[in-house]
Amino acid sequence: MVNIFNVKERHAVTEANTNFYFAPFVHPERRMAEHDFIYVLEGEWKIGQDEELFSLKKDSLLILGAGHLHFGVSPCSPNTKTMYFHATAKEGDLTAYRWNGSTEDEVFIESLTDCSQRESVKNIFSNIVNCKLQGEDKKANVLLDLLLCELSQKDSAEKNESVASKIKTIIHGSPEKIFSNRTLASMTSVSVKTAENKFREQFGVTIHQYVLAFKAEQAVAYFRNFPDMTVKEVAYNLGFYDEYHFSKQFKKVKNISPSAYKKQLLSPENP
Repeated sequence: MVNIFNVKERHAVTEANTNFYFAPFVHPERRMAEHDFIYVLEGEWKIGQDEELFSLKKDSLLILGAGHLHFGVSPCSPNTKTMYFHATAKEGDLTAYRWNGSTEDEVFIESLTDCSQRESVKNIFSNIVNCKLQGEDKKANVLLDLLLCELSQKDSAEKNESVASKIKTIIHGSPEKIFSNRTLASMTSVSVKTAENKFREQFGVTIHQYVLAFKAEQAVAYFRNFPDMTVKEVAYNLGFYDEYHFSKQFKKVKNISPSAYKKQLLSPENP
């Protein structure tokens, strides 16, 4: 099933909480006038909506649509923990088995989403619950808009981001580390050969060449912004095990030693 939300109007969070079920518990059978958002923090649960059954596990997010029949299929596992909130339904909101495209006034979200690789979704959901519990209703409602946007973009974002782009993101996100090609391949769930080929096909350089160029530009930024920082300190900041190794790699890119480059960069004649 897919949920269609009218985003021309702001949905309001009406209730929110975190629940812990020490003993197995069956989700109540009911038909609500509001949307029911459930996020599983620990455990497993089977819940139904109309004629469709959903198997939830840790980091599953389920949206039960307003006006539809919700019911428990089987009890949750012992020690299950969930977050939930209810949100108002707006004209144009719809739960359907299929959809034929989107408009700028609507977002489309699958009823059940695996968020195990989407830490941002979990954080937004948690913030919605906390804001509502603390009486910060306006903030909770704004965060709900953000959550709907994030969920609607999930599938397309994952499909459109290539292996090569993911590798770039990993490199940029941890400038203090030097990853091996094997590690980068493992982190993007492909073979080393595939990672290397995909990267070169998209960016025209090898992973190693790109890393060296990236480290060199990071070093230049350190020289410019922190002139009192030594070359040795910059080397450590960028993940090199000593100043000699860093200097050797820097010179491959800039054709000059880092100490000489820094001296030129900070020269009064070079504003």
